[in-house]
Amino acid sequence: PIGLAAGYDKNCKVLDQLLELQFGFVTGGTITLQERFGNPRPRLHHVPKEKSIINSLGFPSQGLEKINKKLLENPQNGIFLSVSGINEDEIISCIETLEDKTKVFEVNISSPNTSGLRLFHNPSELSKLVEKIKSVSKNKILVKLPPWLESNKNEYLDLGKIAIMSGADGLVIANSLPVNSEKLAVGKGGKSGRVLTNNTPRMIAEVRSYVGPDPVIVACGGIFDAKDVWNSLAMGADLCQGYTGFIYEGLFYAYNINKGLLRLMKENNIDSIDKIKGKSIL
Repeated sequence: PIGLAAGYDKNCKVLDQLLELQFGFVTGGTITLQERFGNPRPRLHHVPKEKSIINSLGFPSQGLEKINKKLLENPQNGIFLSVSGINEDEIISCIETLEDKTKVFEVNISSPNTSGLRLFHNPSELSKLVEKIKSVSKNKILVKLPPWLESNKNEYLDLGKIAIMSGADGLVIANSLPVNSEKLAVGKGGKSGRVLTNNTPRMIAEVRSYVGPDPVIVACGGIFDAKDVWNSLAMGADLCQGYTGFIYEGLFYAYNINKGLLRLMKENNIDSIDKIKGKSIL
């Protein structure tokens, strides 16, 4: 159930090789229509003592045309593609062009470093976008939501429900946490890593109770080990994905999680990952 989140292989150079590291799926991108250079440097700050990363990358991308040439048609299962844009037309162009290069699109409306994406935090714009995507694509569609605070929780839960009601197959919960940082050229960015570990299962539980049992929920944020995966699955996630965990834990990240999860299942007399749902948090 553990995959690699978008952002590691932005230009889809080594997706097949990454799958061989025992990931259940890997997410290429985020892919944008035009080539983008992203925000000025420095735009990445590691905080090793708390196993976190603050980034203000701003979607650097070689652009749709170049990336599309690297991707195989009818790829093996497990290749997800993350797409984004600052308007509906940009996202639809990416979806239409990449339709045969994946079976699952992750639509990123949540980067804290790309102001144009706030357009899709408007419920009617998000609904229109998802309906349009479903009209041009037969693939599964996941919408990646921003993280929320208690103060704006209902607003983001509503966005999730609207995405599902408009035809999305599932949600990715959630992106990095917006923070200010003098270490970055633009003065702010998104924080990922251990700081999100306890927050993610709580958000999963809130979303699951809000959208019901059917939509796919992918947990993202602070996933470092088998216990973190267990806790997100127990709260209602179907899959988990990591990025910062992979950076800090290294090449055996997915292997160790899978091995640890099998051990936890054995200890709890569970013979299927599906049966972790509803269990208590470790």
